[in-house]
Amino acid sequence: MKKIPLILLYLCPFLSNGQEGDTLKTSVLEEVVITGQFEPQSAHKSVYQVKTIPLERIAARGAVRLQDVLNTELNIRFSQDLALGGSNLSMQGLAGQNVKVLIDGVPMIGRQGTSNEININQLNVNAIERIEIIEGPMSVVYGADALAGVINIITKKTVDGKFEVQAKVHEETVGSEYGWDKGIHNQSMGLGYAKNNWRTRADISRNYFGGWQGSEVGREKQWHPKTQYLASGLVGYNKNKLDVYYRADYLFEDIYNPGVFTNGEALDQTYYTNRLMQQLQGTHAFSDRLNFNGVLSYTNYVRETQTTTVDESTNESRLALGPGLQDVTTFNGVTLRSTFQYKVNKKFSLQPGIDFNYETGSGG
Repeated sequence: MKKIPLILLYLCPFLSNGQEGDTLKTSVLEEVVITGQFEPQSAHKSVYQVKTIPLERIAARGAVRLQDVLNTELNIRFSQDLALGGSNLSMQGLAGQNVKVLIDGVPMIGRQGTSNEININQLNVNAIERIEIIEGPMSVVYGADALAGVINIITKKTVDGKFEVQAKVHEETVGSEYGWDKGIHNQSMGLGYAKNNWRTRADISRNYFGGWQGSEVGREKQWHPKTQYLASGLVGYNKNKLDVYYRADYLFEDIYNPGVFTNGEALDQTYYTNRLMQQLQGTHAFSDRLNFNGVLSYTNYVRETQTTTVDESTNESRLALGPGLQDVTTFNGVTLRSTFQYKVNKKFSLQPGIDFNYETGSGG
């Protein structure tokens, strides 16, 4: 019996008839993608050219950031934003504001900086099952911010067996700098448990970067210190022709930008980011011809800029006064999508549905 590839495990509930008492049958399936169609579809039949990066390739690269996975892909480039600590993405020669980033098909909220793009390094790479990439203009399907293409992050939702534990520790020097407050220190852990028709997953990571002095002098650093905490949890239920799950992803990020003392004072800036993304997704097969898929998601994203004045003689700090020195930027987004797939025959099908996205923002 051939082993079914991991990429197919999540899709198996959709492909079986799910009747109780049936004899389990094993068959070799074609490669399946989700981004290209609203229902599972073989890659060569997709109306779009979809590139897939599977879990095995992600693990083989020993990636600690999503950038480490994507920076070897053709037509994808990165540049570092030293002020905000993010990685600016470009695809097909177009800036990241033209790249749509999705998590399980749900748009990410929280574009930031002068380039108005998503920082993909604010995602937990250890919770990713695979990455799907569509290059080229996709604005008709995914909106105006998909002019360069779409990156869809598919997260882990299955459990191999009844219980699984994954742990990872990554230590790295920055140049010749290494210590408790220097270098790169990353720790992550994943837990999964499945029983009967229920499955649960939990992933947590802590990523610490002590910064790098580089060519700067005094207190200032060329690369700013950054600390990230990422956590996610999933609860899913599958029985017969129904598959539904709830997932929550949380991010806390702290970027510290120390200033240089001038006339006995220095301006220090700290950037705090909090994001909570919740989604409820489900599918139901009413018959061999009629299927339903539904998604409901809510995201709250808060980015705070805090500026303090530090006294060189006493080392005391206080909030700085001045325009633009203190800011709280908030984004809230709601996504609702549902589709019905009705197959009239092998050559003709109908797919009515609704796709609703609502986003609000405030701040500097």
